[in-house]
Amino acid sequence: MGIAFSLGSISCGFADTSSVTRYRILDFIITIPLFFLISLGTEAVFSHSVLFVISLTIVSFSLFMLAVLSPRLGAIGFASILLAIYAMLLHMDGRPIWLVPMWLTGGALWYIFWQALAIYFLPNQESKDILSDLYQALAKKVMAHDHGFIFTSDNNQLFIESAQLRSQIAGLSHTLENRVHQQFTAGEDSAKLQDIYRFLTIAERINEQTRLLYFTPTSKLKQACPQWLESIHQANLKISQYLAQVTVDNVNRITTPDIDFDALRRFSVQPALQEEAIAAYAYINKLDIIYLSLLQLSQQINEVKNSGVIKPIVISWKWNEILAKLTSQMTLKSSYFRHALRGTLSLAAGLIIVRALNLEFGFWTLMTSLLVLRPNLSMTWTRLLQRLTGTICGLIVVGGLLHFQVSSDILPFIFCIAVVLFFHTAARHYGFAVFFVTLFVFAGFSLNGQGDNIMLPRLDNTVLGVFLPLFFVFILTPGWKKKSFPIQLTTTVKGYMSYLDSLKTYIGDKSDNVTSELQRHYQDCVVNDTNLFDHWMGYLGEPHRKSQTGEHILLCSRSSNIILRILTQLNENKQSLPFDATISNDLDSAIASLQELERTLEKSQNHTELFKQISKQEKLIYQSFIYIENEIYKLDNHTLLQLLSKEVDLFVSAIQNPTA
Repeated sequence: MGIAFSLGSISCGFADTSSVTRYRILDFIITIPLFFLISLGTEAVFSHSVLFVISLTIVSFSLFMLAVLSPRLGAIGFASILLAIYAMLLHMDGRPIWLVPMWLTGGALWYIFWQALAIYFLPNQESKDILSDLYQALAKKVMAHDHGFIFTSDNNQLFIESAQLRSQIAGLSHTLENRVHQQFTAGEDSAKLQDIYRFLTIAERINEQTRLLYFTPTSKLKQACPQWLESIHQANLKISQYLAQVTVDNVNRITTPDIDFDALRRFSVQPALQEEAIAAYAYINKLDIIYLSLLQLSQQINEVKNSGVIKPIVISWKWNEILAKLTSQMTLKSSYFRHALRGTLSLAAGLIIVRALNLEFGFWTLMTSLLVLRPNLSMTWTRLLQRLTGTICGLIVVGGLLHFQVSSDILPFIFCIAVVLFFHTAARHYGFAVFFVTLFVFAGFSLNGQGDNIMLPRLDNTVLGVFLPLFFVFILTPGWKKKSFPIQLTTTVKGYMSYLDSLKTYIGDKSDNVTSELQRHYQDCVVNDTNLFDHWMGYLGEPHRKSQTGEHILLCSRSSNIILRILTQLNENKQSLPFDATISNDLDSAIASLQELERTLEKSQNHTELFKQISKQEKLIYQSFIYIENEIYKLDNHTLLQLLSKEVDLFVSAIQNPTA
């Protein structure tokens, strides 16, 4: 019963995805009877193999497809499938058919009880945790741009580290923004929630400044001004240390760092090094803007303007509308349908193999397949490796515990600690979560006297369970990143064009609506550039990747990021952009260059041909944007726009003239 309660709690945790209290209550009202019925159905058909396979296929596909109606219902559907597998694991002949369903549903109610206490005593705690992770990621990003003061930095490695953190920050920021906006639109408001939103707004402002926080001192500057560079480094270090520890709850208890930026700017540099010092001054100015943003964290503001509110998804319960929505997705072009089909085939195939071979603890195969399956091949492959690594490391620890014959008095503590750590790591580090759940399973079965029997079955079923979803993802539109990359690159270029068009409108009309539209286009540019880099990360997660193709995708990502940094600098200077013929012509020229790039990319949608063409001009492109990286901070708006056109034209010529 203890194991069943724990498994029911874990399943209910997967179903609990809303940030609004009344929506969570509604989700729990749906989840509890669904959990009982699903587990009861599993117990009823367990002994009838053919009926079991047919019912699992129909029910699991239906539950997967709930994601079409809303993400929350999709999470409940996933959790219900997981609970059905847990019911298979706990089945024992001779028990009343209602016993295991009651235990599992009781575990879900136990989870709800503790969540009710958490909502009452620790309101908004999950949002605070996400916010803390966001500020720690910002601290790491600020420090990543500080490496040039200490080490000889590799520009490629610096870009990769910065882009990884940028992707992490974007994910955390988007998640938290959706949570807070849903609470606002549902009528939930409090001083603490307003504080969380204020912290999020300041974090986004700091993140925007870090996109321009690039400076690598030359050896001459290091020799001539070591104390000055050390002072800049210390200022950077203080800011990142403060970012890493600040939270909504402790902001008034920790000391804000004391940094004299005027003294940093007054430092006298030799005339021969003045040009290099310009980039250092630009770096100091960006640090100063970040520092001023940090000072606002501890200021109490009674009212925070909440703009751009995302309205919560309202589900229509009219059967004809639900049916129309589901049937419209019944095609391989639909990501929902593909995922549901892969998941159903993985579970059905796993059940047939388990029953045919009579595998001991075989239903772990189904659970592993469900948890490993992701929307595309690269994500599934990464998840597979994490699952195998976590399981093997967990079994090594289990082997040690068995060897030393750990006392049964200690097992309950291992059981409880492992469950807590599983919940803590499940959303952040899947490999660690698998490690802890392996310890949890061992402790639970050891308390039942079956601890010695789980090691080999756990490993065998894990190996089988990870390769079933991989196989079905591979044969059902795997979503190769190298094939979808040209499409994402074209989307990114279109986003840059939309921003420049909006900037041209803004120069002549600085009204609130136009300003908001300009900022929206800028945020789209940031998202598209992040997605471009994520394609490279996804490609690295695919099996049988080629290092040269990865280098070409990274090359395109870096080139895109240079364009984004130029646009970011322009976005910073937008209020000072004059409404004159020079800037207007510069914008037209930049837009024309991007339009030519878009046309060229649309002709080169074949990924193999695109990468082959880029490889011919690889060195020239690298030389170009390394120059641009070092020059951005020294240039006025006119030169920045000219530089943007030059970068785009060079990229176009690399694709159009591969033999040049």
